[in-house]
Amino acid sequence: MEPKPDYPIEKTYGAFLHRELSVSWLVLATLMGGRHRLDPGLLNRSFTYLDLGCGHGLNLLFNAAAHPRASFYGLDLNATHIAEATARAEALGLTNVHFALADLTTFAAGRPGGGPCCGWPEAFDFVVSHGLASWVSPEVRQALVAAASSVLRPGGLFFCSYNTYPGWLARSPLQMLSVEEALRAGGSTTVAGIRSAVATLTRLTGPEGSWPLGNELPALRTLEEQLRPMPEDYLAGEYQAAHQPLYVGPMHRLCNGFGLSHIGSASLPEMFPNLLDPGRRALVEQGSDAAMREVLLDLAIHQTFRRDLFAKGIRQPPAPWRRQALADVTLHFSAVPDNWETFGSSFGQLGMEPAFLAALKDLLAEGPRSLGELMEVFSMELEDLVLRLSVLLWSGGVVGAFLAGAEGEQDVRSIAAFNRRCLDLMTAGEDIEALLSPVLRQPFPIHRLEAFFLQAVGADLPVEELVPLVWMGIDMAGGNVNDAEGRSIEDPEEAMAQLRQFGETFASGRLPVLRRLGIGA
Repeated sequence: MEPKPDYPIEKTYGAFLHRELSVSWLVLATLMGGRHRLDPGLLNRSFTYLDLGCGHGLNLLFNAAAHPRASFYGLDLNATHIAEATARAEALGLTNVHFALADLTTFAAGRPGGGPCCGWPEAFDFVVSHGLASWVSPEVRQALVAAASSVLRPGGLFFCSYNTYPGWLARSPLQMLSVEEALRAGGSTTVAGIRSAVATLTRLTGPEGSWPLGNELPALRTLEEQLRPMPEDYLAGEYQAAHQPLYVGPMHRLCNGFGLSHIGSASLPEMFPNLLDPGRRALVEQGSDAAMREVLLDLAIHQTFRRDLFAKGIRQPPAPWRRQALADVTLHFSAVPDNWETFGSSFGQLGMEPAFLAALKDLLAEGPRSLGELMEVFSMELEDLVLRLSVLLWSGGVVGAFLAGAEGEQDVRSIAAFNRRCLDLMTAGEDIEALLSPVLRQPFPIHRLEAFFLQAVGADLPVEELVPLVWMGIDMAGGNVNDAEGRSIEDPEEAMAQLRQFGETFASGRLPVLRRLGIGA
């Protein structure tokens, strides 16, 4: 029997954090794009935020901690997701986030006067939906967009991300074959089935990709390498029967039909096609209008995943207002790789002048600087700096940007308490893997061993005295210490030596970065 594609709820999905769902990121992306006015002062006021298909709710929890005066709401049809999200909200001491087990079609039709969403706001400033649109049926996809439009305030922001063609064309045979194997095994798609399908497809491409399938879809030969680092929960979700990657044109027309206008992308470089090489840029710019240019852009970069921003009624930002708001954006130095000449993006590797990067690193090492200040230092136009900022921010771990006045003393204390609770959960084995930066108002990746050291850092001891405390915490939590290849170290002395080496590197490199971002201070 064919699986029902409307709401695939037979599995739970992994709990993943996405910085693009952070309110601070969405506001900054909108400001940088320059097509819609969204006042950065909103960050310091009460606002409402709705997540359609919230999963385990991690993104809502971090947003709720970052903005304690705002209210956050999430719905999902998977009972396990909602139970987990509700329990974590309670464990983290959050009272401004609410979850409901609800159907999108019901929510769109009846919203939200009855049922599990009774008492929720009539309108929201932000509505987000991560990944949902490309793995529900067309009817549910329409209900998703209808629901977003119906509850969004005039001028409000809708974030919608989804898997797309043409980038998914080469992956479609893997999805098909994985589903077929699952059907014949009498169950749903599994990671083992997916990996078996990958091996089969690789063989079907022929020697050196010489058979018809390999000639037509050469990317199939690298699928195994592409999928190897991906979490198993992610793989099982992406390659199930309901998954339907979309082309951008039909998706944008669907949104337009419900009064939602495309204003940019949370994938920051994608708002600036002039970052492309001259050949592809010229082809994209030949588009007869903005919608056609988006179609051509996806073809030019072989797009696999879009993070679209829509507004319910566009408010064109006045040029002087936008210029001042951008000039007030402040950059904060984060971790910088030793060799940073190019930066990854969906456009490919993007380069930047080494002299500019070195000077920027030296300036930010002294303290945060606003874009207005950097304009004067580098004698550079603001839009040129914004272009560079889109690349630096998107690459991750280079610089962080925040909006003026985005943090207060009370909020910092509240976030510090939230982070302490997160550390307790992380060291107990929960898969949170991030702490909240009060500077950026966004999650910042932290792995479990770092969490143990951060807990011990408060004792203000030298590394050699911290290590036994960390070892004790790991042992009590039933954890282990791994070597460079990820294998568990059984010998206690070797484990202690590994911890000591890690602790010294952490104290001299990673900890100062975290403290600059307000974490572990």
